[in-house]
Amino acid sequence: MSNNPLERVRPELIDNEQLVWADRPVSERFYRKKIKAAIAGKVIIGFIALWILGVTYTSFSSGNLLGLSLVIFALPLLFIVRKLMNKPKEARQRAEQTYYAITDRRLLIINDYKRKSVESYDLDKIEFVELAENKDGTGNIYFTKSMITTTSSNDRDNNSSRKKTTREIKKGFKGIYDAENVEREINQQQLLLK
Repeated sequence: MSNNPLERVRPELIDNEQLVWADRPVSERFYRKKIKAAIAGKVIIGFIALWILGVTYTSFSSGNLLGLSLVIFALPLLFIVRKLMNKPKEARQRAEQTYYAITDRRLLIINDYKRKSVESYDLDKIEFVELAENKDGTGNIYFTKSMITTTSSNDRDNNSSRKKTTREIKKGFKGIYDAENVEREINQQQLLLK
């Protein structure tokens, strides 16, 4: 599979559709956002290592070999911590395998990371286009949203009142350079369809 956005998007075009713009998100932006998880993972690994050394030392010095079985409890934690430490690398890979495109009819989000998917949004059905600029010079362009409602209860027996939380999830082109011009291009293509 090609890493060039233009080459990757072309097979997704439908009859007589013209590609206007294609690009990928800036992978370093997503990598930097997940660095805190990796740092937390390293700190937790340090605590787990100290705990294992302490249990091992006290078990051998006291002759309590059964105490060594406590080390087994650290193994699931190590698996979770490994996942935390891989978050930045995974975020970078996900961004490097995501492609955004504007055609004369649609907006496309192509995700080739693990499960391949193509999301298509007809330009004439898009209700809003919202630009959000980031501190690092990139920007996000949102053009669709969905409402997620979650219900939670404070009591295990469900005797207490339930709490409903509704939040809005926006979707679009995230972490791209020159977001202002991309927003302008989306608006221009929408006008051409009218």
